[in-house]
Amino acid sequence: MTDGADMSPLFPDIIKASATSDLVQKKLTYLYICNYAAVQQDLALLAVNTLQKDCLEPNPMVRGLALRTMCSLRIPSLVEYIQMPLKKGLQDSSAYVRRNAVNGCAKMLHVAPEIIQDAGVINQLYGMIRDKDPIVVVNCLQVLEEILQAEGGVVVNKNIAHYLLNRVQDFSEWGQCQVLHFLLKYKPSEEEETFDIMNIVDVCLKHSNSGVIMAALKYFLFLTQDMPQIQEQVYNRAKSPLLNIITSGGPELSYVALCHIQYILKTSPGLFNKDFKKFFCRYNDPLYVKTKKLQVLTEMATDGTENDIVEELSMYCTDVSNDLATASIQAIGKIARRLPTSASHCVGTLLKIHGLQQEHITSAVLMALKDLVLLYPDIVSKVTPLLPNCVDLVQEGPAKATLVWMMGQYGHTLPNGPYILEDMIENVASEISVQVKLELLTATAKMFFSRPAECQDMLGRLLEYSIDEDTNMAIRDRALMYYRLLHTDVQQARRVILGAANRPVQIQDSDAPGQEVINLKDLNTLVPIYGRRRWDVMVEERRRKEDQTKLTNGTSDNTDMGAKGGEEDNLETLEETIYLVSHYNLTPQEFETKWEQLDCVTTVHLDYDPTHSPNGLLQKLEGAHIFTMASSPEDATPWKAFLFAVAEMKDQTHLVLVELCLDRMAATMQATCKFDADQMEDAVPLISQFGRVFRGQILKTHEYYWEI
Repeated sequence: MTDGADMSPLFPDIIKASATSDLVQKKLTYLYICNYAAVQQDLALLAVNTLQKDCLEPNPMVRGLALRTMCSLRIPSLVEYIQMPLKKGLQDSSAYVRRNAVNGCAKMLHVAPEIIQDAGVINQLYGMIRDKDPIVVVNCLQVLEEILQAEGGVVVNKNIAHYLLNRVQDFSEWGQCQVLHFLLKYKPSEEEETFDIMNIVDVCLKHSNSGVIMAALKYFLFLTQDMPQIQEQVYNRAKSPLLNIITSGGPELSYVALCHIQYILKTSPGLFNKDFKKFFCRYNDPLYVKTKKLQVLTEMATDGTENDIVEELSMYCTDVSNDLATASIQAIGKIARRLPTSASHCVGTLLKIHGLQQEHITSAVLMALKDLVLLYPDIVSKVTPLLPNCVDLVQEGPAKATLVWMMGQYGHTLPNGPYILEDMIENVASEISVQVKLELLTATAKMFFSRPAECQDMLGRLLEYSIDEDTNMAIRDRALMYYRLLHTDVQQARRVILGAANRPVQIQDSDAPGQEVINLKDLNTLVPIYGRRRWDVMVEERRRKEDQTKLTNGTSDNTDMGAKGGEEDNLETLEETIYLVSHYNLTPQEFETKWEQLDCVTTVHLDYDPTHSPNGLLQKLEGAHIFTMASSPEDATPWKAFLFAVAEMKDQTHLVLVELCLDRMAATMQATCKFDADQMEDAVPLISQFGRVFRGQILKTHEYYWEI
């Protein structure tokens, strides 16, 4: 079963084997029943009798196991048999049984919500918050949060909050994190009560688990959000635990802590000023931790710490990792932009680093200096003499475009400035980068207005090539614009191309403070790791996929797909059940003819587990009466297979053809399905029901969606 083979034919035998006193054998048989109950729904009814008997066993392990298995079946027709054992399990004397009963309520919510949302069950779960077993308490909070999601989740009043606070030490590490999260739903009304709560929770800041520390910090900031002075003391109180995570935790925990510290610095910039050396990179830090430390050091640099931080960053420029060396140079440039008083020191450091004469270092230095010469014009005289030495080192990418821009902006002060550009123009036909060509056009035009006699001929050749030979429309359009400006009025062309002198310059980093709205409730979530904007995009994408899944499963309100009739008729149509015929003969010629004729098409995208063989997949599908017409050799890339099935629905038979394409490199699978439904009202339930069968038999997937 774990290898992907279809073991569902053994369902009756396994049910018989479940009636045993051996606990290990019972666990294995119940695992099998849970796995194949959705496929063998009719036979699953035979297992209910054994499960109900086990729910009355004296052994609490057997009772809990049986109750967990019954709730995991998730078959609507069996709900009436599960309801009574579930309610008894909530009152069981064994904590293990009560845990499974509470979790079973969450499972049954998706099968029979009307039973779980009954006021009696909800009141019983609220009462179980005072259960003596701490795991039962946390499970009750989680289940109530899910059941009452439409009403805003579980309600935490003063009595519940104080009860949870007094027992906070009894919970496990995970339980403490969850309890502190739910306590955010209760806001003390008096300042004295707030301080009493903080004294109780203060011990959590000393916990060895980083999750508990972050949950406690978030709760403290929530309690003190209206007390700025106290909140600053909270930051100072949490500083030591956060630094301990960075210095003594694993790389993954260090990275998460660094992300949260970077997030906190946007609200309290000077919090870690005295501890900046704790953020210096260690030799055994992985690259992603080192990169995040560079970002944090850049943001915490001040006039008093800038010299030490820049000196440390300059040492990373010779690291074996080109990415780290480039990031350290960019960090020095950001510090110079943030702190005008440190610009001179940072520029001097960058000029020294440039002397290393390595391509990736020179490229990074040029890109850092590009912004600095705009902000601080007085350093231009220090930077321009370096440009001729960079021509041979910088050959491609954005760095070469930066070099060309600087030559056009300041190269007129160099004796050989025009001739450097001329060498580039001679090789413009072999240049791949569009950005470099565009910058070369502008730089040559700028140089022409400063030294026309030396640049007139090469500008003409560059314009001629760009207009007549280059195939890129952006390059051709810019060249035509320059040509027509120069042909019409040279002085007007000067004003357009050179622009206004002494215009204000504003350069803002994408990750600079103020770019995102900071919400302290985002602490101890994934927002500090991904960033608010990216996280919002991810949440929206996930919501869109969930809506699409509901649509294809027939649970959306907009599933009429053009069918006639009202919403009730559509829901009745979608509830039709299809059956796949176990035997059907179809020749390859008939398959090919039908494939060309059918026009009702849907596409399924699934993740594929590379450890599973394609032939095993075909065997699994054949067990569900989805037959193979032809397939590629197992080691073929890409691997393809053509499948067919006959579905019976509403006393009609429908032929379903499938083209299965496997991409091993991307670990994805695409199934193109064609149906012979004549009308759309027949196609919608057919697509929905066949999709369930197909997804149920194919590999376990992490995500999928249908395009109808």
